[in-house]
Amino acid sequence: MTKQIPSYLKLVTDTTAETPLLASEDLAAMADVARTFTQATGWQLNVDAANTPSENSSLMWSAPVNPGVGASPGHIGLFNFSDSAHEPRVHLEDAAALADSVGKLWAELIATRRALWQREAELAAGVPLVLREDEHTPPLSQRLEAVLRGGAEAVGCDAAALYMLDPATTELKLRSSWGLPQKRLADPARPLRGSLADLEALLGHAVVLADSELHSYWKVPEEGFAACVCVPVSSPTIPLGTLWFFSRQERDFTDPQTNILEVVAGRIASDLEREVLADEALLSREQTKQVIAAQQSQHEQLPTVAPMVDGWDVAARVSNSRSIGGTFYDWFALDDGSLSVLAGDSVESGVAGALTAAALRASARAIAPQRKAIERLLDKANSILWTGSAGNQRAGLVQAILTPGDPTARLSAAGP
Repeated sequence: MTKQIPSYLKLVTDTTAETPLLASEDLAAMADVARTFTQATGWQLNVDAANTPSENSSLMWSAPVNPGVGASPGHIGLFNFSDSAHEPRVHLEDAAALADSVGKLWAELIATRRALWQREAELAAGVPLVLREDEHTPPLSQRLEAVLRGGAEAVGCDAAALYMLDPATTELKLRSSWGLPQKRLADPARPLRGSLADLEALLGHAVVLADSELHSYWKVPEEGFAACVCVPVSSPTIPLGTLWFFSRQERDFTDPQTNILEVVAGRIASDLEREVLADEALLSREQTKQVIAAQQSQHEQLPTVAPMVDGWDVAARVSNSRSIGGTFYDWFALDDGSLSVLAGDSVESGVAGALTAAALRASARAIAPQRKAIERLLDKANSILWTGSAGNQRAGLVQAILTPGDPTARLSAAGP
């Protein structure tokens, strides 16, 4: 036996409109084209905004205006005048070919306008998020409550509640309300399993319960109300929760009213996403400042004045793939008057590479002046990197020792 859905439960499903019919300004623009066409050919060119061709008996030729999106927004046709004063001056085949070209140009115009319409919406969504430190905006809790109140009063409801999904999508927790006791915010989350109205709403339907008889069956979260409606709160990609509106009187909700509540749910989803974006923007701004400071510090630690060693010219330059990295060079004097020149590079890049490079450079500066054997520097630096980390700091290092007046150099390298 098929289970019947009671009449007092109403599901409102969003429907995506097909290609809209031709706008009045489009038809007005084509009127001049049709008039000129008639004067030139003697055939009457008509533009019909209907999705089906005209059934007029004098119709001699017809073709849809198809911009390539959905159903045809109209038809274009050729009619033969009934009076002898308007004799066709060209053959029907030639007039039809010309009319078909007019229809193709018109279709291209419609497609261009539709693309412009979509592009303008995308540009509106691409407006950068600007945060003003002196902007005195109310807290998110106050803004949410104001939105709930405005939506409830707009459709004549007595209370409203916002329930958000947990990360595991197993529970719904009351996060904001209007018209309900504040102590309800301290109640534990209710399970999503078995909450039929919430589950139906999360599928994209607005659930209207105009009678209180089945409130317990559909798991209405609040008691003491005679009618209620539940709409989904979601981003373009994932569901966020459900929004409930309650009325103490038995009543129905019209389609315009449910549309208003869905707009309110969209406003709440937008505010929540903006809050997340604002937090991420602030965090990114702080991280950017830290990266810039680290980049400046890393650059300032590199020696800039070339040493003067008889018989040698010393120069160096560093280039990292990112703003900061693990490539470095250094030179300093040894105890015996020789010059130690270092060049190193970390296997890691970015901040991790910069930390490894800083540790390696500091170790070399501390060890090199007392080491007589050149290979001992690399051996000791390797031991420091190995024992001072989890073994994931890897780098390459080369050291050259230049002695004034000596045409030879001692060189030692290790790592990649």
